[in-house]
Order: sequence, then structure tokens, then C-alpha cells
Amino acid sequence: MIHDERGSAAVLVVVLLPFLVTIVAGVVQLGALRVIAARVSSAADLATLAAVDDQDETTLVSTGTLRLSADAADVARQYFALNLVPVAGLLEVSPDVVAARADVAAFPVGPAYDAVLSRMYAQPTVRLTASVPVRAPALAMIGLPAVSVIDVRAVSSPR
Repeated sequence: MIHDERGSAAVLVVVLLPFLVTIVAGVVQLGALRVIAARVSSAADLATLAAVDDQDETTLVSTGTLRLSADAADVARQYFALNLVPVAGLLEVSPDVVAARADVAAFPVGPAYDAVLSRMYAQPTVRLTASVPVRAPALAMIGLPAVSVIDVRAVSSPR
């Protein structure tokens, strides 16, 4: 008896294609989330570096001591929002909202204790922690939430 198996491969492809597309979409979305997480982390690092660079010049000139400017936390928040603009289309909320929700602390002189991170800083320091909601629509196809939250933390001190 001869069996005709023509077309069985096409049926198999039609049955498995939705699963394959879903898996590929999920893998691509996870890769994209890793890239976005790296960009968000860089944005936070750059924001704290810019804020630390904003020194109180009067104190520095008169005493030679490093002291953060009074607006260091605001500078960090502003630069965080500006650095998030390139990925704004992927965020669930605007960069300004993310920056406004961020926990930014400036420790103008050292030593200082950060109760949030339970750390002691020897130098003036700026710390930024934020939860950044990012859209991930391909993950919704596989039953995961369509919005992922990237938690970021950056701490900078002058050297």
C-alpha cells in the first residue's frame, strides 16, 4: 500500500507558524527591552554625572572644598528627562513624568548617609533611582504584561 504524504509539510507549517511567530516576536521584544534598559541606565548615569559636575563655585574658590550646588537634584532630574527623549516613543509615559517620579537625592557634602540605599558617601554625591515603564506589545502576545518596568539606580560623586 502506498501512502501519499504530499501536503503534510504544508499542514505542519500552517499549524506551527503561529507558535514560531510568537516565539520570534517574544525574543525580539526581549532583546529590544535589554537595549532600552541600557539606554535608560545610561540616561540615569549621565544625569547624576551632570548634577555632580554642578559644584558650588563660591565654596570651592574660598575653601577649596567640593560642595554640590543647591540645585543639584533639579539638575539631575532635568538631565534625566532630556536623556530619555531618544527613547520617549517606547515609554509608557513621557520622559518628564518619569523624571518627576524619580527619587533624586543630593548629598552636598561628605560624609553623608543614604538611608534609601543604606550607604555612606565620603564625597558629595547625587543618587537617582527610578522605575521606568516601557511598552512591550509583543510580550502581550505570549500572555505577559504589555508594559514592563525597568528599575534603574545611579550614584555619582566627584573625584
